[in-house]
Amino acid sequence: MRNPVVVFGLSGSGKSFLARILHEELGYEWLRSDIIRKELMGMSPEQEAKADFGKGIYREDVTRRVYEEMVRRAKDLVSRGKRVVLDATFLKGWQRRLVVDNFEDPLFILATASEEEIRRRLSKRKDVSDADYNIYLKQKEVFEPPEEITHVVVNTERSREELASVLRDLVED
Repeated sequence: MRNPVVVFGLSGSGKSFLARILHEELGYEWLRSDIIRKELMGMSPEQEAKADFGKGIYREDVTRRVYEEMVRRAKDLVSRGKRVVLDATFLKGWQRRLVVDNFEDPLFILATASEEEIRRRLSKRKDVSDADYNIYLKQKEVFEPPEEITHVVVNTERSREELASVLRDLVED
């Protein structure tokens, strides 16, 4: 059974860019927390749901449901022999432990970029994600460093080709 790849990090760090590469070039099923959250709330992915950090559809109880649903879907896909990438911030240790508790050996990839690049990306973002630079700053305050898991750090300020090569090296059996 294949284990999932977890791409995590702060908003604007390039998580979804890495997940998109895994999906488009390496055939991974892409489970994105932003889409699952809106599905669970009865919204379309394109529907805007901007809210203050931890409010609205971003409340802690909703976030818990989102992560539990993402892991449930990943287990189903993995059990059917699919390769899966989980794309979410995974800001808290409990969220990462949820994956560790359900899969034997997940690969965690921490997406990073410079503060200037993140600000630039978030200022021009047209995406299913509702996060802006102010949300990023709040995430930065509450982010629990992933000391409880083994993970690889990938700086996403590189070309798609370079990142695809890095990802291939990480996931090839």
